[in-house]
Amino acid sequence: MNLTSLELAKDRARIFKNYLQMEIDAKANINKLAFLDRGIEKSPYQQEIKNYPDYLKQKPDGLKVISYIPEPNNPLKVTSFPSLGELPQINSQALNFLHEDIKEACVCIGTFVDGKIQAQWLGKNALTNAEQWSATKIIALFNIVSQVNSKYPDCDIDNCVVRDGNGLKQDFYFYDVAKDMISYASNIASSNSLAAMFKRFDTRIGLEQWLKSATGNYDLIFRGDYGENPYHTNPKIFDLTKKQELLSAALNSTKQKNSVSAYDLTRLISMLGWHFHIEQRSRMKASQWNSLESIVRAMGHDSARYVDVAIKTLGMDSLITSPVIISKLGYGLSSIRGTLETVYVALVRFVDERPKAAGKPAKLRTLAMTLRAEKAVGGSSSVDRLAIELDARFCAEVTEILRRLFAEEF
Repeated sequence: MNLTSLELAKDRARIFKNYLQMEIDAKANINKLAFLDRGIEKSPYQQEIKNYPDYLKQKPDGLKVISYIPEPNNPLKVTSFPSLGELPQINSQALNFLHEDIKEACVCIGTFVDGKIQAQWLGKNALTNAEQWSATKIIALFNIVSQVNSKYPDCDIDNCVVRDGNGLKQDFYFYDVAKDMISYASNIASSNSLAAMFKRFDTRIGLEQWLKSATGNYDLIFRGDYGENPYHTNPKIFDLTKKQELLSAALNSTKQKNSVSAYDLTRLISMLGWHFHIEQRSRMKASQWNSLESIVRAMGHDSARYVDVAIKTLGMDSLITSPVIISKLGYGLSSIRGTLETVYVALVRFVDERPKAAGKPAKLRTLAMTLRAEKAVGGSSSVDRLAIELDARFCAEVTEILRRLFAEEF
């Protein structure tokens, strides 16, 4: 009997070993990893990014495409997507299969019921607040769209530039700056300096409160930066169509830390990717799709390509259509904790064409996830060896999550 790639992938030890060999073959090290730093240029989905906003609007028609519906005896319950500021029920045992290097995780599986997304929330320490490194850079982008559309509902952020209020640097389109921050291309400036600048459009407490009121996690702290000074200290959002300034820098205040949960990031990216399919009460405050879709396209350019590798490993790359992969990595060496840490928040959506071979409708599958992994530094292994082991392990765990999605094992 010929085992398929999907069945072979149940052997996670073998998958990890293969990924580790790919790291070694690529001569990967702590500064350049095989999967975290793979880059959009090598992605087979690069040409699809422009289509992501349209794909995310689509819902199953019930004839040619249906949604994945869990079996009635499934212990994971499908529930309505929570309202803003409301915590969902998270099954805290459902991700126990994840490797011990994954310290926190939150996975949300979306199912269409009567045209709306319902969700299964799975967690492993999902509400534990931690430093999520650069994965939190997306939060300020959502906040900016929320603020702009609160005042100007008809504004399309694609028509806006980020302007230097001090008049020293040139204008750049909001989308181009967001894409540069997410891709680490440094065409405009470093990712960290752009991220610090995007946080200048609200007070630290204001941005933290906005986040709490979105996710319902009132214990989080979000008052830190990213280790560099803002690209603009006095930035403005200027609409070229309206010919007016929409947003300016808020008062600066004392930096603290960023400590949010895997759940918070999963909740935000699911609200972005499923915007069209959740009730108004669940949507990001005031945010309009013609502005949010700009963030969708920017997040298509993340340099971490764990999902790309997973789909290929599972042999599914030629069996899915209308793919969406939006994500944001986080990565760092913590001198305080003595650990090397990786974070990844992603939303995946595609149509699984396999059932059509048996004369059945194709299935739309979608999930949002955040994983944070760490390894203690020290001992006999070099930091480069730890880094490639962590990257390979992380990719193996993302592969296992997607394997279970395809195999309907959640």
